[in-house]
Amino acid sequence: MPLSPPLSNDQLQLEIFRRKYLQMEDPLEINYPAKEVIKPPAAQAWLVENLFNKRNLKYLPTARYTYRVMKKLLSILEDAMEDPEEDEISDDLISCFCEILAKAEQDEMESVQEKCPVTYIAPILERDAPTVTILEAPFLLAYGGTTGTRTWAAALYLGTYLITNGRHFIENHNLLELGAGLGFLSILCGKHLGARHVLMTDGSDTVMALAQDNVYRNGVEHTVVTTTLEWGSPYVDDEDDWKHVQYDLVLAADILYEPEDFPALMLTLEDLFSRSPHLQMLMSTVVRAEATLESFLDACSHSFQVQRLEVPVWREHEQTGFFHSTFDPIHVYLITVSQGETSSDESIHEGYYLLGTG
Repeated sequence: MPLSPPLSNDQLQLEIFRRKYLQMEDPLEINYPAKEVIKPPAAQAWLVENLFNKRNLKYLPTARYTYRVMKKLLSILEDAMEDPEEDEISDDLISCFCEILAKAEQDEMESVQEKCPVTYIAPILERDAPTVTILEAPFLLAYGGTTGTRTWAAALYLGTYLITNGRHFIENHNLLELGAGLGFLSILCGKHLGARHVLMTDGSDTVMALAQDNVYRNGVEHTVVTTTLEWGSPYVDDEDDWKHVQYDLVLAADILYEPEDFPALMLTLEDLFSRSPHLQMLMSTVVRAEATLESFLDACSHSFQVQRLEVPVWREHEQTGFFHSTFDPIHVYLITVSQGETSSDESIHEGYYLLGTG
């Protein structure tokens, strides 16, 4: 992970804590700074200003979530107070906690289905590191027949790769994302990676309406377009402007759930590749079931060349942003029509290594 500018160990602990808090990581699993780190008055003031002062932050986690984090943080601070005459917990920190407590009690019936702003900070240790804020339900696995209500590990993993080593795939290119959900990857590409044009698609009208809100929330409405696209449905006769764009790259993350969806997915891929002769696809997938992945790779083998990319695995204790689970392996694949017919733009092939073919 890039370290620019260099941070001291104490600063690093505080910054990682801030990023995990804004991403609403599980309060029981967050790496809280050591008590020696947060004991100094300057550190406590930093926490207030950078995590809990609503005047300084455009988007805050929910009151119930913040209450759980602050409760643990204050218990660490209390344990650090060894000299009652010299050591004290900041009045501002206590005041923030009391305000959050009152709000959390009002919101006690907060539902796991409730959507809230989750801010993803890129794994670049700079004060103004790129961010993407997504309104989502971070603790909800699925709702209303869709898994598109939260951002999943495969998207965060692919986003980490793109922003650290894979910008060449995105910059000055036209992109189409399949199964985009709430839009993390599309917004990242349009907001920070220099994409010329991004079409974000999903099969759910409801999810796409939420994704459009996230497009506006991140100020990328002039670059990122949303539309509902059901796999297997042709759209050749439509007159929408986006359907006449020559796309350079298809993006997809965690779309391999049900093998019965693969025939429709293959029809959509064949349609897209037939329209853009230099098209490539970059797909990340969590390997939950080897048989499911093998079924997709076998379906691809009839029409496409599939290459697995050697993307670094950032273990959870090494991650500095776009935090994601590494419990299950995540693979990234580059899919093209055939090895001899990939893009003539050499820049799109730089910066990765191939493990082999699927």
